[in-house]
Amino acid sequence: MNKLKSLEIKKLLKELEFIESDFEYRNLAVSEADSLFINSISEFLNQHPELKKIYDDKITEKINKTIERIQKKSNDGIENSENQNVQDDISHIEEIQKDDEDKTNISQIKKLYREIVKLTHPDKVKSNKYNELYIKSSKYYESGNKIGIYSICNELEIEYEIEEDDVVLINEQISNLKNKINFIESTFAWQWYNCEDEMFRNQILLNFIKLKIK
Repeated sequence: MNKLKSLEIKKLLKELEFIESDFEYRNLAVSEADSLFINSISEFLNQHPELKKIYDDKITEKINKTIERIQKKSNDGIENSENQNVQDDISHIEEIQKDDEDKTNISQIKKLYREIVKLTHPDKVKSNKYNELYIKSSKYYESGNKIGIYSICNELEIEYEIEEDDVVLINEQISNLKNKINFIESTFAWQWYNCEDEMFRNQILLNFIKLKIK
């Protein structure tokens, strides 16, 4: 891999690392926000009994409709067996193709992992930083995470060749994480949690309730 290409890949992997960290933070934060938001909805509804009754009735109606749909679906019977057999054949072919790809990936990952171990194994080097990289790389190796292995190779300046499919995969992971972050930021709970104005916070609660009782 030439120097320019190597720098581009390192930049891409750093971006992925940052996006993963950002998503992890926001995912944890929105979990806390959800709990607080639900409690605030309950408190708001308790302060407005008439609205609470409308809300509770609508939620009960939606739950009953969902139960009816599930029951209807379970009574519809199984799909045509011939179509199922065709689908099984297609799935079998895809599994064979995936097995071939997996064997290639495992071979590449194993080679790079061995190089990492030579530099980071606790029996070979006494360094907290390197020993942490060893633990991290072992987890990546066991899970077949080739992108994670590439990241550690960058930190240790281990040379490697990267497939174009892997570059596409990295970009897809970055794009998917960005979409997930955008979704988190669009939720009522996140907007309410990050709003400091009490009037706007109450308006967000009202908007959520309006959506639920439509």
